[in-house]
Amino acid sequence: MISEIAIFEASTPNVDLAYPESQYKTILEQHLKNFLAFDGAQGAYYGQVIEKPQIVVVVVNWDSLDAHMKATKSPGFPAHESSFRNSLIKENTSATIFHVPFKEDVLDALQPTTPTGEIGVTEIVLAHFQPSPLPQAAKDAVLESFNHVEPFIEKHGGLTGYRNGWAVEEMSVGLIERGDGVREGEKCTVYVNLTGWDKKETHMRFMESQAFKENLHWFMDVEGVSGSEIVHVRFWEV
Repeated sequence: MISEIAIFEASTPNVDLAYPESQYKTILEQHLKNFLAFDGAQGAYYGQVIEKPQIVVVVVNWDSLDAHMKATKSPGFPAHESSFRNSLIKENTSATIFHVPFKEDVLDALQPTTPTGEIGVTEIVLAHFQPSPLPQAAKDAVLESFNHVEPFIEKHGGLTGYRNGWAVEEMSVGLIERGDGVREGEKCTVYVNLTGWDKKETHMRFMESQAFKENLHWFMDVEGVSGSEIVHVRFWEV
């Protein structure tokens, strides 16, 4: 499985995807249902960035990258893609689209649910690495370092899912906002981390905890990081 992630600015001002009767939400869901009708599509999720509500994040899971590329050549796909762009993405802007081969289904990280049934939030970390492309040995070392993070997050409580991986494509920063330390037009290799929390406040308390301070070196000692973006997104499943 591979996850296609699209990040873009909404065409509608003051969009609120939590509002069930939102016309933008209805149109977005219908377009995603259209994409799910193509062979190879497994599931779709959408949400908006809490810190920057005009930014929408869409995730579509595919059997493989080849399956997605094959779908794009299917009859009707270009028309759906064009309609999606014209209806949902702010005029004169474009979506940033990339693929991440997470090792497991991202459902519990993207659609976290509290014991009371309330939808939680997903912390998205996009770390930019240079020089790019990053050698595989360096990628493996980064994943090994970051994989130490999950156990002490679990001890803190409030964790509903944890997934990480590397974007297949090289990209320009910033994907959500400008990253520090990378000049305009430069390419970077992007590490993607999804952490599901029962609520944003739980994550904020975790960052103030002694456990976080004692394990901060797993983040800080990683070589090659030229910038990063950290946001919270509330996702819904189509």
